[in-house]
Amino acid sequence: MQSTMRIYSGICSLIACLTAIILLGNCSSLRNEVDPSQLGLASPKLVVSGYLSPQDTILAVKVTRSNTVVGDSLSLLQMGNNITDATVTLSEGSRSVTLLYNSSYSSTDSVAQHYYSANARLLPIIVGHTYTLNVVTANGQRASSTCTIPGPVSPTTITFDSLTENRGRFQSRRYYVLTRWQDPAGQPNYYQVAGYFRYTTQCTTCQVAQFGTFPLSFDDDNRGLFSDAGVDGTTMISGRAYMTSSSLTNDQLTNFYSQYKTASVIVNLMSVDQTFYQFQGAVIRQRRVRNNPFAEPVLIPSNINGGLGCFAGYNNSAITLTLN
Repeated sequence: MQSTMRIYSGICSLIACLTAIILLGNCSSLRNEVDPSQLGLASPKLVVSGYLSPQDTILAVKVTRSNTVVGDSLSLLQMGNNITDATVTLSEGSRSVTLLYNSSYSSTDSVAQHYYSANARLLPIIVGHTYTLNVVTANGQRASSTCTIPGPVSPTTITFDSLTENRGRFQSRRYYVLTRWQDPAGQPNYYQVAGYFRYTTQCTTCQVAQFGTFPLSFDDDNRGLFSDAGVDGTTMISGRAYMTSSSLTNDQLTNFYSQYKTASVIVNLMSVDQTFYQFQGAVIRQRRVRNNPFAEPVLIPSNINGGLGCFAGYNNSAITLTLN
């Protein structure tokens, strides 16, 4: 009886293997190479991005050309789609200023920044005013957009706290801040919360003070992006904005303040327009699902006539918490 069962089990295994081979063969036969020339690809479009704020000292706009989706991996990584010969004009009413192409190296990002810029004193950015952006390239491509600058909303309080997480034999204490603000009632409002943690370390043997600056990391799904839909006129609160973490042993929890000679947290509450909110929200959703082959594609909205991208206004207010 046992011998019969073993034979039966072996036959079942053989059938399963043959079925898998047949299915895999059929799946591979469904793959067909397609000539990209038959897909009717659109020509590259202008990609324009610019954000205006009354607090900025420089008016800056970035102009590039889009890459096609179909192509080899090498062509998608090629740099050189920056447009350097466009005429970029920013205007408000009868006032206007021409932005000139500028290429500079950012020590913060360790990359070259390519953009068109002008001193903000040549065209002050004022709350409630509408600004028009026009881009014309040397080969005649045109793009335009408008944005209106929202009023500021100031953060009211910032609180410091921490939580301890167990990670096997070790514990990790994570430090974060929460920011609150009063939402103006009777109008739609949109916000982007950001900020950074700045410190110098305790080091009696160091000849030069050790210092650092780190951006805050938000744990909410929207990465600090908020709307007052459903909570109009209430006190709003940000998600936890993490500063840093320390690995601690189970029998020793190091005090936060003993690690730093000076420490402070600066939180920026940016009151943004609807265009900014919708564009950044779509980008966040796209990044969240881009490695999931079964996720529904996220369409990125654009308010650039004749191109792609985002031209938006915001107003920044900041609050600082000094940690002693």
